[in-house]
Amino acid sequence: MGQDGTIAIIGAGIAGAAAAHRLREAGRPVVVLDKGRGPGGRMATRRGPDSLRFDHGAQYFTARDPRFKARVEDWTTRGVAAPWGGAERFVGVTGMTAPVRDLLDGIDLRCGRAVGRLVRDGRSWRLQEADGAALCEDAAFSAVLLTCPAPQALALLAGAGEDLPGVAEVRYAPCWTLMLAHDGPPLADAPVREDRDPDATIAWIARNDSKPGRDGGGTLVAHAAPAWSRAHLEDAAEDVAERLVAALRERMPVGAIRHRAAHRWRYAAVERAVGEPCLFAPETGLGFAGDGCLGPRVEFAFLSGLALAGRALGEAAR
Repeated sequence: MGQDGTIAIIGAGIAGAAAAHRLREAGRPVVVLDKGRGPGGRMATRRGPDSLRFDHGAQYFTARDPRFKARVEDWTTRGVAAPWGGAERFVGVTGMTAPVRDLLDGIDLRCGRAVGRLVRDGRSWRLQEADGAALCEDAAFSAVLLTCPAPQALALLAGAGEDLPGVAEVRYAPCWTLMLAHDGPPLADAPVREDRDPDATIAWIARNDSKPGRDGGGTLVAHAAPAWSRAHLEDAAEDVAERLVAALRERMPVGAIRHRAAHRWRYAAVERAVGEPCLFAPETGLGFAGDGCLGPRVEFAFLSGLALAGRALGEAAR
């Protein structure tokens, strides 16, 4: 399809935000849609009672590629991100969503919009909800970039009678996350504890209140291990929260609980990636980017979004 016209991006995580930012820099009109209440994807921050905040998705990010390092340096200079728990780890300030929101500043972002179908309209695409109701009625898009998890992208492609070889091969591990505010002592030795035993119930415990700009003491985020999360994937959230609190008590003192909640991530961490920066079909204007392309790191998702924007702009693959 042509190298002009408005581009739709489905998914407002870090990959979609990176792609949108790059396209806007190049002067291309872009609309970003996400089914969630706000941007961030798995770079997520959940609000609790009494101004509590929990980073219940991605816990931090690292920066090794020069392009992402430059972006992180800019974020830290402007207070959008800060180091945490060592020079190698960075977090958003005052939540993990902050870097995504920064990239999307000034861009047409439409949250709470669940795209159910892609419909070809001549050489363009129109978007519909699952029941056929039109989304973005005023726009036909020259390209649609899918930065949502691969199973969701695959369903949209199949519904449009299209395919991007490689998307179907992506595999994810699920994760149940516990968000806890309690009156017990903090982790005694470090802001983070990890357990790499595949048979463990909990793989990660972090003092959320140890991150820069977080208020409210005694807040923890615990990620269940992939095998445990798979075994309990369809359990009720309250039952999962109760089990994870019990497992947490075996690892550390837990005081009087002020708040607890569990969140299920079906597509938490990539176990098998495409192995390419992005996928793009210039003849249809359809593309795919995200951690499903390069692997389970925030940096990889960012670089994948950049690569897909470049392909949509007609640049050579990098």
